[in-house]
Formats: sequence, C-alpha cells, structure tokens
Amino acid sequence: MTKSFLRDATSVPEVREFVRAALDEWELPDLTDTAELVASELATNAVLHARCSAYRITVSRPGPGRVRVAVTDRSRVLPRVADPDDDEDHGRGLALVDVLAERWGTDRLNWGKSVWADLAATPVPEPPATEVPMYGTGIAQVVYVLILAAVAGAVFLGLTAPR
Repeated sequence: MTKSFLRDATSVPEVREFVRAALDEWELPDLTDTAELVASELATNAVLHARCSAYRITVSRPGPGRVRVAVTDRSRVLPRVADPDDDEDHGRGLALVDVLAERWGTDRLNWGKSVWADLAATPVPEPPATEVPMYGTGIAQVVYVLILAAVAGAVFLGLTAPR
C-alpha cells in the first residue's frame, strides 16, 4: 500500500492512520503500535529534511508476520542516528527506529532516497503436546497401554526387581 502526503507537520497523524488501516486490513494488531511509531518518526524526518513538497509512505508485507514501512522523498541526504543532548527536543527518531525495527536502512535513488524499517511480529510459542502417542495398529496401542499400566502398578505397589 502506498500513499503520498504533503510535506507538512499535519500529515504525520494521517500517516499513522494510513499505517493503522493497512495493518488492520492485514490482521496484524501486534505490529500496529510499533509500525505507527516507526512510520511517524520516518515521516517526521521527511517533513523536517526533505526538499520537496511531498513524500510517499509504502507499507508492505515481505512475509507472514512481517511488515516493511518505507518513506521515500526527493532529498539525497542520507539520514543518520543523532546523539542529542538531554535537553534537546529533536534527534531521537532514528534511534527509536533502530531499537524497534528488526533492521532498517536507506536505499539511494537517482532522484532521492527511501528510508525503510522491517518489523516482525513476535512469534507465539506453540503449547507442548499433551496427547498420548498413537500407534499404527490397535494391537500396538493396547500393548502400549498395558506397559503403562504395568509400570504404574509396579510404582504404586513398590515392587522392585529381585537382587
């Protein structure tokens, strides 16, 4: 999904809405807040530093549970992670992107650049199997159950092997 926005501070909330709509459509609620924040930071950089009247946001799905957020503008100046003083109001956007994204980077274009960030949903671990193993034949399953019963009986009765 791609959409162009005017290079104006009022466009940043619209960018967040655009990203949220894309992730809602793809049913990726676990990535929505992070994707919105990353898109907001990248869009803010375009608003502050790009040298044209508009910029473009692209939200794509490179794989299951994965999202790429990219901001493309006509500035050829590459972004860099800043090290702002504690009292500075700006300069932490790319540091946030660096922490939140699985990876991020910049693609140089003949007429500008595209700054992108890859995000991945945290995989949900599978619960351990709780099923009793099944065997290919009914007789094998009966033998398995009999062995379990014999072991349980021996433990219960406290029987031990002769010495």
